Amino acid sequence: MARRNILDVIEDILKVLEGKKELSVKSIAKEVRSQWETTIKALEFMKKIKLVKERQGKTTHKTERLFSLK
Repeated sequence: MARRNILDVIEDILKVLEGKKELSVKSIAKEVRSQWETTIKALEFMKKIKLVKERQGKTTHKTERLFSLK
């Protein structure tokens, strides 16, 4: 798989979140076809500039992070 620009990943995340209510990091990474580390970096940046909001989901082994558009 070729290396993708982080801006392309952010654009793809925005397209995915437009159609859905809220998604976990794993499901976003799967739909965007990106590694979860890259997806988290992009989501943290988008959260910093107030494009997305985050809430906690289920807490089992690790707390689930759910993201949606503002």
